[in-house]
Amino acid sequence: MAVYIRVFVIFLSFLSITNASAETTSIGPDAETLLALKTDATEYADRGAVILSRRTEITVDEQRLESTKYYRAIYIASEEAVSDYSKLVNSFNAYYHTSSIDFARVIAADGQIFNMQDDAISEVSANNDDYLDDMKRIEFAVPQLKVGNIIEYQINEKQTKAIIDGEWFTGIRFNHVKFLPLKNWVRIDPILSSLTTLTIPNTVDLYIENRNTDLSPLVTKSGSTTQYVWKMDKLEGIEIESGMPPIDETLPLVYVSTMNNWKTVDDWYWDLFKPSLMPADKVTALANELFSEQDTQTDKVKAVFDYMQKNVRYIGAHVNRGGYQPHTAQEVLQNAYGDCKDQTTLIVALLNEAGIKASPALVNTYNGSVVFDDLPALNFNHMITYVTTDEGSYWLDTSGQTGTFPGLSAMLGGKRTFVVTGSAGELVEVPHVQPEENVAKVAVDYSLNDSALDASVKMSFDGQVETNLRSYYQFSPEKRAVVEQLLSPFVHDNRVTSFTATDPADSATPFEIEGDFVDLLSITEDISRFHYSMNYAQILKVFTGFSIMEPVSERDQDLYIQIPITVELSITYPAPWSDAELVQNGPASNYQNPFFEITHTAQPSDNEVTSTSKFVLYAQTIPVEEYAAFFNAIDAFQKGSESMFVYDKVVATSPQSHEALSIEEQIAHSRALLDSGRFDEALEYVTELANGNKDNGEVQFLLGIVHGFNGKDALSEAAFERAESLGYQY
Repeated sequence: MAVYIRVFVIFLSFLSITNASAETTSIGPDAETLLALKTDATEYADRGAVILSRRTEITVDEQRLESTKYYRAIYIASEEAVSDYSKLVNSFNAYYHTSSIDFARVIAADGQIFNMQDDAISEVSANNDDYLDDMKRIEFAVPQLKVGNIIEYQINEKQTKAIIDGEWFTGIRFNHVKFLPLKNWVRIDPILSSLTTLTIPNTVDLYIENRNTDLSPLVTKSGSTTQYVWKMDKLEGIEIESGMPPIDETLPLVYVSTMNNWKTVDDWYWDLFKPSLMPADKVTALANELFSEQDTQTDKVKAVFDYMQKNVRYIGAHVNRGGYQPHTAQEVLQNAYGDCKDQTTLIVALLNEAGIKASPALVNTYNGSVVFDDLPALNFNHMITYVTTDEGSYWLDTSGQTGTFPGLSAMLGGKRTFVVTGSAGELVEVPHVQPEENVAKVAVDYSLNDSALDASVKMSFDGQVETNLRSYYQFSPEKRAVVEQLLSPFVHDNRVTSFTATDPADSATPFEIEGDFVDLLSITEDISRFHYSMNYAQILKVFTGFSIMEPVSERDQDLYIQIPITVELSITYPAPWSDAELVQNGPASNYQNPFFEITHTAQPSDNEVTSTSKFVLYAQTIPVEEYAAFFNAIDAFQKGSESMFVYDKVVATSPQSHEALSIEEQIAHSRALLDSGRFDEALEYVTELANGNKDNGEVQFLLGIVHGFNGKDALSEAAFERAESLGYQY
């Protein structure tokens, strides 16, 4: 859909590009006051920039059209802030608004004022590569931007068209969020004073919802208008960190609207959407073709999804249309392209031909967005399709070319949508994705070719991980590098010899990658003992961002894990010789904690061992107070996640003459028996081991554990005491 409304995130305005004018009335403090405020900003100067004054004045008329002035004064206290604020950006939708820059200037430390120059402002399209609409972006710069100086600018905006006739809504922010596209980052600097004034006719009912604040406005009636004033002082800046929760879950916001019933929104959008479903012969013919061999409603829904993915490109062409009016289903079919609302139109039209109920659903993809029960507003930027069949309901999203059925991003899990029905509509929540719905399956098979050890690794996927890796592979120019990044960690980071992958552009075919690793090593005649091992911390490296973590002392924000994942890993280890004996069956340690879990089993047979493992990372928000516990759990997993399977070559003339295991190997085997719950075997093995190693504290400690598991408390306590007397720390 890609419609952005000024009132929630960014400005919407059409800027007449004029030079800064010192004569224009400022709604902010005068220069002398601003220079004095630098003293108050000293306590925040280490943040690099301080918003001295942030003011917004909104006036709404009887037609529910607004006129707004935005004023900002920003003290620059570091070279990094000079760089970050070197270009100022104002994004807007030219279909609904006009605007002008009243002034943009710099106040130097000595009081000199430097106005923006005529050649320091440019209007560009705000469209991305696959979208054409009325979004614009004004980029401008001010002279003499140096540490110690103050940026001051004011924008004057007028709304010329209502989005919903007779209605008005906005979102009031108090923080200053500076987007940094080149860094793919944002900065939220501290603010000394943030003030918003709203003047609205007395005849207009106003509804208000707060988020992350209990601030109430100061309300004053004067003649035919009512004035609302919200003011916050000394707002702390926010240190942005990777993986933190959405910023709007922290920032104070106030939402205001003239609407208090979602039926108003439903009536408005149904009037826009319904005409796009007008009967069309070509749409009917396509429906008949798609459904001719489909028996169930679910099969028909899948047929429509597959058709859209293969035949309708995601392209938005909506110049001079306001951003909400879809093209007709017939036009989308003829063009073979469309944006999210266009694609929804064709999906709904096709499914209607089969008598399947399908409706457009408005949703905001931005993390942290909110939808209130009793305060309607168009806080949406995307459209998906809500389908109900005899077999169940589905959320379809065909805007991503690499998504498999039903195409919905896991990032939309838990989002509230507004489903447009033409009869009041309804708020419906998208289900959260569960770990078992987002799965990576890894199968590693070692094999012997004479004396050479080879391996093959195959990956298959379900859910969001498939969509992500399908897209990553499809659009990467270095296919081999992608394959090695995914597969090589499971074969001790060896280089792949050859690989294959299913067609990533064919969303109807499950995406799989398979690589062969040839001649990893040679098992020569002089080798009588062979070790297989696997470090399961490689799962973190391939499928999470937690193989390298921020130190506990440097973490200031909560950690937000939005999408859960399950990784299932199966590894087959063949016996290296026909007469080999498995002398250590050592799967890695199991871990289970509030954050993640991994379990291992190992099944030996006459000529191989098959090890299976399951790793589950839960969706969660980890408070910064618990980050140390999470960090330590990951650290322990990385340090103690290795399996060990040891084969000895059996000499035919002397079956018992194979080399004895080292004490370290015997301890590892003891722990493996305990971790796998084989307590009877562990008791026999560790008791014998302890008899021969009475002065080894770790062995005595293991003896205490194994006695405890077998209910021999007195023997357990005695073994623990001996381990402690030998200096073993546990």
